[in-house]
Amino acid sequence: MSSSHTRRRPTHRKGRPTLTRESVGRAALDFLGRYGPAELTMRSLAAELGVSPRALYNYVEDRHDLITVAAEIFESDWRSPRLDPERWRDGLRAFCRELRAHYRRHPGMTTLAYSENITMARHPVMLRNVDALIGLFAQIGLPLQDAYRACMETIRLVAGFVELQDSLHDRPPAHVAPGDLDRLPPPWLRGSPEDLPYLTQAGALEPDSPDTLFDFAVDILVSGIAARLPG
Repeated sequence: MSSSHTRRRPTHRKGRPTLTRESVGRAALDFLGRYGPAELTMRSLAAELGVSPRALYNYVEDRHDLITVAAEIFESDWRSPRLDPERWRDGLRAFCRELRAHYRRHPGMTTLAYSENITMARHPVMLRNVDALIGLFAQIGLPLQDAYRACMETIRLVAGFVELQDSLHDRPPAHVAPGDLDRLPPPWLRGSPEDLPYLTQAGALEPDSPDTLFDFAVDILVSGIAARLPG
């Protein structure tokens, strides 16, 4: 039979999209972004998709396997800018901006993968991106061990910023008053003016936006790497 007559699986049945391993993983990734990891179960995702929990087990073995598929898709969607050693500062800043935007589109995925010990999610796209960043640092003169360290520190900086700073602004917790997010210092860093003179003075400063804080953090990263270059 020719390829033009090969039977294709229908994309919908009875008005509902048919499931595949990838579509179930993408549904889980979307679910995580809207509801958070604590709410993700096979039963809750099945209800979201309008199918029985048993139907999901045709595509994933269990919740751990489900999160693994979601993590692989998360990694495959990571788009890294071209890294040029001649313009490494601009390239590193662009890399950080793109990685931050990717993490913000899928909040909580990184920490969930660590907490659930999802060690098998190693998509080739993610591996190539990490390898390219190590390569950038090596090509500008860092010893390989420092190049690896700089790569890991870059990823930790971005992931930590998204989890600890952006997440509060993108999805404010119910117990946090919106006005407190921009106040200096934040409520958890306030005390007696006599004991905390510099924190007290910081209360008169103009609050920084998350973008300003992120650019400041990346500037420190870039300056620190530049300071370790030979010559």
